[in-house]
Amino acid sequence: MDVKPSVKQEDAIREKAKSMPEEKTAKKSEVYYSSVAYLQFEDDTKVLSDLHRKGHVNKLLKEAANYDQGDAIELNRTFKSPLQNRGDDLVKEDKNYAVVYNNSVGGTYEVYRKVTEQNVEQNIKRYGLPDNATQDVKELAQSTSKKEKSLSAKEDAASSMLKQYDSMKAKHPDAMLLFRSGDFYMIYRDDAVKASKILDLSLTQKTKGIDMISFPHHALDMYLPKLIRAGERVAICDQLEMPRKEKVELSKTTKAEVSDNAKDLRDNLASKIVETVGKNNHHAFVLPLADKALNAETTRGENTELAKMQVLRGRVTFIDSEDNKLQLRDLKANTIQQLTDTLPSIAKAYLESIKSKEAVSHPTTQSTVAQAATTEQQQKFIDDIKAAMGSSKMVVLPDFGTKKGVVAGTDEDKGISLNRVYAWNDNVSFAGSVPSDDASKRRYYHPENIRPEFYDYLISEVKRAVAPQLITENGQKVTSANMFESPKQEGKYFFYARLDGVGLHPKAVKEADVEAFMKQEISVKDMFAKYYPTKMAKQLSKEDFDNTKLSDGRELTTFRVYKQRNEDKPLFGEYLLYAEMGDKRFHATPLTHDQLDMYFDRTQSKGQLAEKVIGEQLHLKSAYEKYKLPENIPTPEVRIRKVPEGAWLISANVGNKGQTAEKKLSNNDQYSLFKSKTATKEQLGAKYLMEDIKELSQSHLVSRSQGLKR
Repeated sequence: MDVKPSVKQEDAIREKAKSMPEEKTAKKSEVYYSSVAYLQFEDDTKVLSDLHRKGHVNKLLKEAANYDQGDAIELNRTFKSPLQNRGDDLVKEDKNYAVVYNNSVGGTYEVYRKVTEQNVEQNIKRYGLPDNATQDVKELAQSTSKKEKSLSAKEDAASSMLKQYDSMKAKHPDAMLLFRSGDFYMIYRDDAVKASKILDLSLTQKTKGIDMISFPHHALDMYLPKLIRAGERVAICDQLEMPRKEKVELSKTTKAEVSDNAKDLRDNLASKIVETVGKNNHHAFVLPLADKALNAETTRGENTELAKMQVLRGRVTFIDSEDNKLQLRDLKANTIQQLTDTLPSIAKAYLESIKSKEAVSHPTTQSTVAQAATTEQQQKFIDDIKAAMGSSKMVVLPDFGTKKGVVAGTDEDKGISLNRVYAWNDNVSFAGSVPSDDASKRRYYHPENIRPEFYDYLISEVKRAVAPQLITENGQKVTSANMFESPKQEGKYFFYARLDGVGLHPKAVKEADVEAFMKQEISVKDMFAKYYPTKMAKQLSKEDFDNTKLSDGRELTTFRVYKQRNEDKPLFGEYLLYAEMGDKRFHATPLTHDQLDMYFDRTQSKGQLAEKVIGEQLHLKSAYEKYKLPENIPTPEVRIRKVPEGAWLISANVGNKGQTAEKKLSNNDQYSLFKSKTATKEQLGAKYLMEDIKELSQSHLVSRSQGLKR
């Protein structure tokens, strides 16, 4: 038998094999293929060849598995891809085995057992790495060796960090210690066990036998109050440096270690600068450096002179003499080390000079020029804004604008119209524009950019914006409910609202409702109930929502809503409903936006939703009740007839107006009409012929004399 290999399949498998080092399984383990049988002669391959020729590839795979005797894997026949020879064709594979066919030498088959990366590693440790091992196995052995060395280094670092932690804990034995390490706060030993219950965080054991929990540094504002409310005394150790000796004792410096060292230098500089100018510095601190003649070497090899340093929310940046902005990562390690030695003292001296100037100024002297807010004023403003926002990260301020809310900034004389406020980990910011901006431009302002006389006004506006305009039956708060005109289409309006701080998809507003809402004839509650009805409706319990009973007493055995992710399918990207009742399957049907809202908001049971979506496929009486002939037209005579080809056609006679064209009935409607008797002729006439009936009823009679005479 001559079975040609699939070229496309071969290319696809080879491409997959190339990318496999980066493709992980659910257990983060690569799949390897270890040969257990190579079948070359006719007697050995006859059974497999017969199954292959007949297309019984599943049976072929089961038969091939019988050749596996369960022996240890052979490292000289273990690969990342089952396609190792020219002309190889992957016939079939499952989670355990793969079969490869090659039409050379009369047709050969090779059976591979699929093994994990851990299986191969264990085999190497147990039997050693043979000289004839495949290149894939040798690369794995080399990678494993590097990982073990890296893990050992990490364990050493963890051990050193634990020593520092225990040292700090000894100084504060009655306090729960939050230890800052990089971007995380760590809690160890008994404190970790206690904190895990308070914070509802899982315990881990990064170091064997030592309990620990961790959370991102930006989550401190959320977790610290919980610990304090639980009665714990908390001590925070922020960004401890590793001892210098440990860094010096490294005998070899790899490229990765150089990179880590550069990062340590950057973090060390930033830490010292922030410690000098203010650890929780929220306003932009600018340190003039033009008179210091500080030269810097960039990572590109260029030399430049630093003109100023800026610190904003713990981030340090520089401006050079040519007005170029430089990040710490743009500077070479030797430059960063030099700046670490000199900048803190320069910044300290600059701060002291500012304080001395403020001390000699007369306290009662009032300046006619608007003053910027002090650090204390900014911090209080930030705290008050975040308290007003609660858990929300962004609040829309719809009433802000040139008419109702104009705020002036200290860095410019123009009026600023603010429309949004954002809450960060340790700061807030506002988005807005000035009169000269176009509609698409947005500017951002921090507390230091806004004059302090506007602080109280802004706090009150944020409180007003987050106050619920109504509360749904499910206890959810509706805020920012309002109507706005489309920026792309004049005269088209949308209704928008936020529910528990989450923005809802804007809904197009009907023309009549636009005018009524502007005249305040329709309330926000009425608009919300009309355009977001499922958000207002009472949410069903899980038991009621999972009920798959239909109105006629039958019950679905399968109900599933899924999104079509196959790009080759015609309904790609849409949500579809699939259902089964016994041995009957109902084709996947796309859901409308309203039906999706019912499903995700759980305002209709699964059975009720199925009636709305596939009621006609289920031959339900309720599905046809929506079809009604027009009342303002004399009831037409609906006719149904069967043609010789077997199809059933429907038409209507509208008196002296004439007869509609015939339309073919679907199989579902035929069954509902003749078998289940859940649909009437009139209902089907309304479904198929409504437009034709209306068109006929509006037509004028043409007399025979008018048709012949001119």
